[in-house]
Amino acid sequence: MASKLSLLYHTSLEIINTYGLSYFLRIAVYELKNQGFDLFRNPTLDYFSELESRIDSQEELYNRYIENFDLEISRNISQNKEDTLKIKPKFTLVVLTNTKNFEYINRTVQTIKEQIYDNYEILLLSDSTFDDSDLNNKKENLQDVTCYTKLSDIKKNSNGDFICFVQSGDKLSKNALFKITNHINTNPDSELIYTDHDFYDKNNLRRDPFFKPDWSPFLFQSLDYLSTFFIVKKEIFNQTSFDDDSTNMAYYITRKITEKSKEISHLQLPICSVNYEYIFYKQKNENKINSKLEKNTIIHNLHSIPPPKLEINFENEPLVTIIIPTKNNYKILKRCLDSINQSTLYKNFEIIVVDNDSTDSELKQYYKSLKCTVLNFNGNFNFSKINNYAVKHAKGDFLLFLNDDTKVLEKNWLNQLVSLCNQDGVGAVGPKLLFSNNTIQHAGSIILETGASFHPFQHIFHDSNLHFNFLNVTRECSAVTGACLITKKEVFDGINGFDDDFDVYYGDTDLCLKIINFGLSVLYTPNVKLLHEGSHSIKSKMNSNTLEKNQAHFAVENYHRFINKWPKLKNGDPFYNRNLGWDFSIKSVE
Repeated sequence: MASKLSLLYHTSLEIINTYGLSYFLRIAVYELKNQGFDLFRNPTLDYFSELESRIDSQEELYNRYIENFDLEISRNISQNKEDTLKIKPKFTLVVLTNTKNFEYINRTVQTIKEQIYDNYEILLLSDSTFDDSDLNNKKENLQDVTCYTKLSDIKKNSNGDFICFVQSGDKLSKNALFKITNHINTNPDSELIYTDHDFYDKNNLRRDPFFKPDWSPFLFQSLDYLSTFFIVKKEIFNQTSFDDDSTNMAYYITRKITEKSKEISHLQLPICSVNYEYIFYKQKNENKINSKLEKNTIIHNLHSIPPPKLEINFENEPLVTIIIPTKNNYKILKRCLDSINQSTLYKNFEIIVVDNDSTDSELKQYYKSLKCTVLNFNGNFNFSKINNYAVKHAKGDFLLFLNDDTKVLEKNWLNQLVSLCNQDGVGAVGPKLLFSNNTIQHAGSIILETGASFHPFQHIFHDSNLHFNFLNVTRECSAVTGACLITKKEVFDGINGFDDDFDVYYGDTDLCLKIINFGLSVLYTPNVKLLHEGSHSIKSKMNSNTLEKNQAHFAVENYHRFINKWPKLKNGDPFYNRNLGWDFSIKSVE
């Protein structure tokens, strides 16, 4: 017992040191209440709201972040860190504009000329014709800026090693080019670099940072998160074919570059501030951009609507095996199976129910009425072993692992999951799971720097546009929950299935990471929604006499087993920005 308490103590201490006490308390309260431990006897007090109120507002946190960032700029200047750089590229700064709004143009050029790294040139790319008198007469900053109207002109006349594209009206931090240079020194193979960004309002205040994930092709099809400020290696830019009338189409340029580039890297710093007013122009120009790309390209801007649902009509529907573990859960299981049989358009599927030593006579009688396969699994509940056992009896080309406390909500749910999982490069797909009150139970997992797997967005309303609409776009993630996860049988076999060592927790996360190591993507999709009760299934399958004693033990033991197996995740989740806390909020800056 002493060793288990020691393990729990050190795990808790690690979380507190990394993410702060408020984070730990929020998690602790949620988990304890979720497992049925009512430590707080005052029913009139909302402890979640109380904890929330004690956490600094996002505006305050970001102001603190900016203060630290500005101090770093000062340190860079005073310490002359440029002298330590081995690679000192020349940059061509291309200011994209669609209008003769010289105030916007000058605003951007001025921030370029204030850079602490000064090896650069400035070009203007516009769909309007500027002559020298236009530039000379308007603003002093523009007198040595050359204007072009074609991307081919940029290829011919740029002298930089890297081409940087920035929108007219946007502002660069003083150390933007220095930070990019430092990134190039650390990542010399980078062919396309993009950064985080924020926005500035009419009062010139920075706000609403967009802390982005690393390169995510599926997300990029739904959300334009690269083209605010991006940097392209000159030789890659020269090798890319563009339409000459495509000026000022940042998304069009990034789309073409991503098709050519093999090394796309991400600088996790908001070194560009976007002019709020300019966003409206980008939205007006969306159709023009879309016409220049292939027909199946999905274009949306920062506050985008979700892309159309992908659904392939198979000539011969591949067989899907739906695997459902259960124990003493008659009513819940019946609801699940009824919803599948009554609300599924997809016809070619089989169901395998795996019973884990149930004693419920009503459930045993119910099994006799089922037309699906019912398997018996003896012994202690082990999520991984049970599913591996069921797969041995599966006939399907696709495997769908499903908790018994789920309920199908849409008739095309299986069509959507199979269609998406069948895409090239996709290894597994998980849907949006909801609590009964239409809030989020699961929308893709993140892996914290501590190694812990966590569900963000929980208890947020299901169609919230939180964090640039991440709930409502299909995107890569490091893991999805085994409560509803689809993969191909050949992929499952290729990675040797679930790891039996993860009996209750982390088995699904481990499976997803093995799929990623296999060279495939794990996707979350909002286009499929199921009801999920949460931890109900685990509670029902474990012995009620030992649940309270063992559940914390299982969580801690599996957690340490997981971080020992995947130590590289200490560097953070590639699909989750290190500047964010556990719930897409800004991480506290000490």
